[in-house]
Amino acid sequence: MNTESETSRSAEEKTRDLRQEFSELPFDRKIATLMQLETVAMTEAFNKIANASASLGKKIFDSVLAEDPAKCGQSTPPEKEKPV
Repeated sequence: MNTESETSRSAEEKTRDLRQEFSELPFDRKIATLMQLETVAMTEAFNKIANASASLGKKIFDSVLAEDPAKCGQSTPPEKEKPV
């Protein structure tokens, strides 16, 4: 089993090793690595924005349908009976 301090220490060691490895790279490889990392970060940011937009759109769409289901030609689903 890993204790929290062992896990934290290993993370610190990994960070130190990565920094050492990065500092030993030639300049052109450093730039290429930074560009790759930036690409990953931007992709993650765009995915979060897209997911948030889709979630907001779904909430708006659902709230519009919930307000007036007859307007859209749909009825609300029947409520399920609660078990006694």
